[in-house]
Amino acid sequence: MKIIVPLSGGKDSQASLLWAIEKYGVENIESVFCDTKWESKITYNHINYLVDKSEVKFTSLVSSKYDGMVDMAVKKGRFPSSQSRFCTVELKVKPMIDYVLSQTENLIIVQGIRADESSERSKMEEVCRYFKYYFQPYQTNSMIVEKYSNMKTLSLVQKNKLSKAKLRLEQGKEDPKFHTYRKKDVFEWCKKYDDTIQRPFFNATGDEVIYYSLNRGFDINPMYFKGFSRVGCYPCVMCKQSEIDLIIKNDEKRINEIRENEALANSTFFKPDTVPPRYRIKKEGVKKKITPIDSVVKYSKDRHATEDMFEDTDDFQCKSVYNICE
Repeated sequence: MKIIVPLSGGKDSQASLLWAIEKYGVENIESVFCDTKWESKITYNHINYLVDKSEVKFTSLVSSKYDGMVDMAVKKGRFPSSQSRFCTVELKVKPMIDYVLSQTENLIIVQGIRADESSERSKMEEVCRYFKYYFQPYQTNSMIVEKYSNMKTLSLVQKNKLSKAKLRLEQGKEDPKFHTYRKKDVFEWCKKYDDTIQRPFFNATGDEVIYYSLNRGFDINPMYFKGFSRVGCYPCVMCKQSEIDLIIKNDEKRINEIRENEALANSTFFKPDTVPPRYRIKKEGVKKKITPIDSVVKYSKDRHATEDMFEDTDDFQCKSVYNICE
């Protein structure tokens, strides 16, 4: 049996790796990193540090279709968005499924997922199977009604989705949806091998997983000391405004890279409502105004112009959102 630990460079997957090493032995483990080619260099360096210090076997996975985020945006003609996160599917989910299907033995996959990360993750289980949603639906009309009926405000898209689901239920239709990528291969593989998922820190807090690593002599990703609450794509389409501000203020090189990549893809990375209407620009041939990186930078600098006059200029000041600065 092989133990696989998906590694992102973040606190949760790091703690999960160390937990797995203690439980199963480093010789039985393979850490796997799905490289979007859109990570911070700090994160890449931290993954190298973690692999070297733990001496775990390491495999880097990339999409067989796209050479990372920028290549995907160029070929699709747009960057992903919070409403259309095809980046996760194309650059992480599919490469990981391809990797799992290449294995010829029973697996335990140790995931660094915690319930308090989001409402969606809180509905997951501590132990389940990796190919769960090939065998049971991840969405039905009843699930849609339950989810949206409990929300105080709904977007127009969500309202339409809820209305359609209710109508279909009245007709006795659940319309179950399953995962379908390489469906036949998955079914054949599952006839031979086990695909158990373990989430050892499912009920832990962010602080607890951080101290799990620190108490074992492992540094955590330096990004957490700079004010980032999460580690992953740099930036992520789901990142907070405060994290966008951190990149703008501290990493001019990354801002320049985003500008260059927007030009390559002929698409903006940030959605229009990242900034107020007056900061958005009109582009020839495009009906709606857009928000290129320069608009995001201008808005951020205008917002913080007064604050900068009173800010502590100590470059070594810890800015972590977690309790790790003492």
